[in-house]
Amino acid sequence: MTIGEEIDVPAPMPEPVRAITYEQFGVEWVRRVLGKDRVVRMINEILGETIQLGPIGAGPGRQFATVSVLGTFRECKGEEIHGDVLTYKVFLPISVVFDVDMKVDRHRFNADVVVPLVLRVHAEHPLRIRIDIAVPQPEDVALNLQADTRRAAVLQKIAGMESELRRFLVKVVQVELAKPYVQRATHLDIAELVDNAWGELTRPILPQGPEDRQA
Repeated sequence: MTIGEEIDVPAPMPEPVRAITYEQFGVEWVRRVLGKDRVVRMINEILGETIQLGPIGAGPGRQFATVSVLGTFRECKGEEIHGDVLTYKVFLPISVVFDVDMKVDRHRFNADVVVPLVLRVHAEHPLRIRIDIAVPQPEDVALNLQADTRRAAVLQKIAGMESELRRFLVKVVQVELAKPYVQRATHLDIAELVDNAWGELTRPILPQGPEDRQA
């Protein structure tokens, strides 16, 4: 070999392809297509930007006051919970404004809230995916409440307002998750989705003209 002579470097050997069963393929498909990052992104997208509910009764006998809620969703995070069913715990942060009307006066509370949701991915016949979203018990909701006046701060301490607002917030989330657009996003007909997307899926691999059919 002389100086400057090019050296032929052998091309790397392709990795051997390992065959798997249809059952293994199905498990791997579900885990990859519905991975944690994609599921968390889906929750961020389907819930939109805000929630609003009320006024509804609160306090003893639901006669003590009426409460209205305006919440702004922030980006949620998640983690996988290992088990027989693909399961994720998603932490949904919300900036919430509670308006409490006590009939004689009104108070406003601001709160930073984290609602932990549990998502379980189920396969259904013949080729469907159902994602169940379980809301927490009120005591599992993290709530950092701030009152805008001294009187509201006193009310917060003596009336157990934080517990009441946790229960109310769980109800708000339940109402939001029961809406039709959320149900559509969590009940997926995979065959229908593939049929609708088939043109885009095959576009990169099918010939688009005579030049693509040349050797």
